[in-house]
Amino acid sequence: MNKIVVREAVQADLPQLQEVEKRCFKTDRLSRRSFLRFIKPGSHDLLVLTEADQLLAYALILYRTGTNLARLYSIAVLPEQQGKGFAKKLLDAAEEKVRDRCCVFMRLEVSIDNQTAIRFYQKYGYLNIGRIPAYYEDGADAFRMEKRMQNLTQKLTQNLKLKKNQSKPYYQQTTDFTCGPASLMMAIKTLDPAYKMNRHEELQIWREATTIFMTAGHGGCSPHGLALSAWSRGFSVTLHINQTEAPFLDGVRGEEKKSVIQLVHDDFLAQIKKTRIKIKTGNLESNELDTILAKGDPVLVLISTWRLNRNKAPHWVYVSGSDENFVYINDPDGGDDLHLTQTDYIQVPIEKRIFFEMARFGQKRLRCLLVISKADIKG
Repeated sequence: MNKIVVREAVQADLPQLQEVEKRCFKTDRLSRRSFLRFIKPGSHDLLVLTEADQLLAYALILYRTGTNLARLYSIAVLPEQQGKGFAKKLLDAAEEKVRDRCCVFMRLEVSIDNQTAIRFYQKYGYLNIGRIPAYYEDGADAFRMEKRMQNLTQKLTQNLKLKKNQSKPYYQQTTDFTCGPASLMMAIKTLDPAYKMNRHEELQIWREATTIFMTAGHGGCSPHGLALSAWSRGFSVTLHINQTEAPFLDGVRGEEKKSVIQLVHDDFLAQIKKTRIKIKTGNLESNELDTILAKGDPVLVLISTWRLNRNKAPHWVYVSGSDENFVYINDPDGGDDLHLTQTDYIQVPIEKRIFFEMARFGQKRLRCLLVISKADIKG
């Protein structure tokens, strides 16, 4: 009897990988170019199952760089080899890889019409956490499924406890410069389920909160501008920030641009004086940041995207939860990688130590958090 081997793919496997793909899928096929990419080292694992040097199946796992999240992109077994336990062997090997990378979750998408696959994943601990309309090329919907891979903790912050099959609101920014409005809309939607998240509101908030200029391209949203936008929509706002000067000045060239940013910032401050927005200035340490997150109110955090995509850009994210070991973010930036999906940007686990390092921007290490809560009627 020939020995079954599960190993990492090599370039010599390419023709057989393409054959498996062709015979297993009618649509949404991986291209030769994609297979070549995944054979090379990177934020992925491509595993193959062979018998007597014949490639019978493969599994592809993708990792969101800078996070503790994995996604099972695909398991494919030649039709005549199905029912022999090969999919389970690949799943076991994939989960071992994921645990070795200290990922908290393994996620996947599966067609709602593929009941065999759904039952297979359910049997091995994967839970249905959502539905994605028209996910596949043929227009079929997909279920989003998830399995927790690390048992470091099961206790989430009480007020942000994630109910089974229910995730925090998610909105993907529709422009390169509206991460702040998208994050704020997610926070508001958490507090007010009737709130409508749409592009009109996204751009309206950007118009209210933009600093006009950024390091390049359209202006991004300042913490003070976003605070005013949240306040004007009827919410209590506390801004934690470690600097008193106008944010982002050190990243902009040209005195004229800097003077415009300063002018806008001064106007924001003048408007804030007419509100009950709280501004707490100080050098937030990791333990203080942890205390804020643990209270459970929706929080927007400004991060540097360096650990996510090697691009030193300011970026707003929405904290959808936290526990003893991880911070979970909803990242409004869907990214440019065609193989990553919305599944890779929702409730993304990041080790706390790493997140606290990410939550600083620029040479002056700007740190700011925007805490949104329901308005205090007594106030």
